[in-house]
Amino acid sequence: MGTKTTAVAALGLLLALSGCGGGSAPPSISSPTASETESLKASVMPAIEGKPFKDVSDLLAANGIAYVAIGSDGSKFIGVPASGATVEKADIAAGEPVASNRAVILNIKGTEAEMNAQADGARLAAARAVRYDFNCQKAGIVGATPRTPDQHFHTVQAVWADPDFKAFESCDGDVAGTWWHDKYILEPDEQAIVNQIGADGGDTSAPSLSYSDVLAACILPPKSDWGKTGVDSYQRNIRAVAKAAVRMCPDAPFAAQLQHVASGDPDIQMRDGTYTVGKDIAAGTYQVQTTVGVHNCYWERTGPQGGTIANELITFAPQGPVVTVYAGEGFVSQSCGTWKKID
Repeated sequence: MGTKTTAVAALGLLLALSGCGGGSAPPSISSPTASETESLKASVMPAIEGKPFKDVSDLLAANGIAYVAIGSDGSKFIGVPASGATVEKADIAAGEPVASNRAVILNIKGTEAEMNAQADGARLAAARAVRYDFNCQKAGIVGATPRTPDQHFHTVQAVWADPDFKAFESCDGDVAGTWWHDKYILEPDEQAIVNQIGADGGDTSAPSLSYSDVLAACILPPKSDWGKTGVDSYQRNIRAVAKAAVRMCPDAPFAAQLQHVASGDPDIQMRDGTYTVGKDIAAGTYQVQTTVGVHNCYWERTGPQGGTIANELITFAPQGPVVTVYAGEGFVSQSCGTWKKID
């Protein structure tokens, strides 16, 4: 019995020494590594006041510093401030430590709403810069081959500034990639122009076409008989379009001519055609405008009830013929070119 007890005790001692059975030694605690110790250190706040947000954001990221952007109105930015935004100050001074669990508050100049509006405006401006595509062509020269190739412009101002502007015979156009005589969606400022046409008595049943009429009126000078012929409703619509063009393009080099059409006054210049003096053209003295002379030009003055008052067939006039017409008369021009009032 004593021998058995001694054996059991010996076995218990052996198990204790081997770590089996009655318990285990407490786990050892290792010291932090050098890299872990470094991560626990606070970062130093860099100087950021007055700098662009993009630069500040990059600088804080490089230093492992988190931030929260606050606008001038005290509201937190939901998105990221625009790259052009400026940081006015932070809630931690430059050189001060920033704990790893601390987010620096950046005070941004301006609000998120203002910056979003500016960004939207910039996008709209970029889209508007290419919204219009005008292609203009010079007249062909008699006896020469082809007309000149189309020249493309994105603004009416670019058309006016082109060296060939006075030689342009016609211009066509697209709006937002759609031919301007087809239907396209008007932007708010464009719709406002159409609304004014309607207020002035014009036809706005096809809004995009009405707006394109104004664009066309802004590109090239009006034809001498524009709005002088046709039924009253047509002439009223032309005057409304001309008024809209005067408002939209007040700096056009031919703004006075647009105003003349808008007012409904008789023209002071005319091309070949038939006119009533005092209604279609103003009474006065006219001369054909030419630099190469006029060939085979026929003009005729007629009385109110018909009958020829005076007429002439001109074989050649180096400086262009001169004719004086009076209110109530009729005037006919054939193969003469453009007449302009000189007195």
